[in-house]
This record gives sequence, structure tokens and C-alpha cells, in this order.
Amino acid sequence: MRNLSLFAFLPIMLFSASCGLKEQIKINVAQVAQIEDSVLKGQIVPKTISVHILQDEDYSKASIIIVNTGLYNSKDNDKMQYAAIRTGMMLSRVLGPEMSLSKATFVISLNDPNDNKVPADGISFDMKIDSLKKVLYPGK
Repeated sequence: MRNLSLFAFLPIMLFSASCGLKEQIKINVAQVAQIEDSVLKGQIVPKTISVHILQDEDYSKASIIIVNTGLYNSKDNDKMQYAAIRTGMMLSRVLGPEMSLSKATFVISLNDPNDNKVPADGISFDMKIDSLKKVLYPGK
């Protein structure tokens, strides 16, 4: 009887453990368009020429790559980090509390060939997405 209860207990434990897993969600086309529009219209980073988004296969990491000569040439790290955090805040709002991202990178470049990798001349900044998620969506 003891062996039988072990077999009944095991599926219940596996089911309970899997309920705690969060489904990883890919950034969809509408969200990409909303993010690109926000950046290109100067609402987040003025004078941006182009923008595109890369997301890892496991959907937990993303990069937003922009071409912005003024910001790139300024070499003002505080200004660049501020732009990264503002972009991260906008990204958090667009994706909502169920977002899968745990790390997001903001990349500023002079030339982005849009070839699904970060440009060699890119300057990268952490968007602090994990901290923003805690502030914007406490308890999630």
C-alpha cells in the first residue's frame, strides 16, 4: 500500500511544480510596432533614425538597437543610461506584467545593418528591466 501511495503522490507533486512555471512569451508584431513607433517618433529617444528589436530564442532576453548619431557621438554615459532606462520603462508598459523578459539591453549604433545581431560599433546599456518590472508591477 505504501508503494501505491508513492505513485499517487508523484504525479500530484509534478503537477504542482509545473503550475509555478511561467510561460515564456515572445514579443508580438503589434508590440514591436508600438515600441518602434514610440522610439522613432522621438517620444523616448529624440532624433532616432532607425530601431529594431532582437529577442533570444528563450524569450528571456531582448535588445533594442537604435541608430542615433547625436546620442552616439555625445559619449555622455549618463544621457545614454537615462535613454536606456526610459526605453526600458516604455518596453515594460508595452509588454505588461506578464512579460517574459528578465534582461533587456539598449544598444546605440551609427550603422545597423539589421542582420539579427548587435552591431559591432554598438554601445550597450542595461535597461534595468528586472528593477522596472518590480516597481511597475509589484507582486508579479
